[in-house]
Amino acid sequence: MNILLIKVTLMPFVIGLVTLVSRRWGNKAGGLIASLPWIAGPILLFLILEQGKSFGIRAVPGILIGIASLIGFCLCYAWLAPRLAGIWTLLIAYIVFVAIALLFTSINLPLVPCYVLIMISVVLALRFFPVPVMGESTVKRLPYDVLIRMVVATLFVIGITGLATALGPTWSGILTPFPIITSILAVFTHYLQGSGAAITTLRGIVMGLFGFTTFLFLQAFLLPAFSIGESFFYALLINGAINVLVSKTV
Repeated sequence: MNILLIKVTLMPFVIGLVTLVSRRWGNKAGGLIASLPWIAGPILLFLILEQGKSFGIRAVPGILIGIASLIGFCLCYAWLAPRLAGIWTLLIAYIVFVAIALLFTSINLPLVPCYVLIMISVVLALRFFPVPVMGESTVKRLPYDVLIRMVVATLFVIGITGLATALGPTWSGILTPFPIITSILAVFTHYLQGSGAAITTLRGIVMGLFGFTTFLFLQAFLLPAFSIGESFFYALLINGAINVLVSKTV
């Protein structure tokens, strides 16, 4: 099957599903659900299918750097959301994402220490996450918001996988967890429900990074030993188990 066809059919379905489920289960649950590897998983899969297993394995350290940047994005947006308009909050959070990515690439940590550092960063981020100010009310509506989310997510996935050869495995990996779903959820929730709801959503996403990080970290060890399908399946089971545990304890 044509890989481009898979991209343009899978991504709209995924972003639509995440949006509808998050509305049904609430902002915190929506954040946890959104933190599953809906985008990063397919991007890594496409990179492997198009560039080979070795390219995908070499992209894993870059993906972990991208997750560290994603933590910074979420924390920055959460702190700025009550103080700034959504567009300025988003732009500053993007700058933080890029700055952290550049910092980590200059340090060049090995895979395992990088994984440990990110897990510690998730714990610290949750410790210092702002408390949402609830009770904000809004009657704002945005026509075709689900369609807009679907189009943006699809274009991003096509772009990042199409540029994989030029970017190389490190930056392809870094951009894999780029906060596309996170941005969509944060901005739309901020606009429609207020900063408190956006903070709750972002905290749910950060909670889900325990499992999300582990899913991607395991690919460096599973892909050499198993088929692509088996590697993703085993890691996804572990990801899901961690998310269930985190949702009951954090």
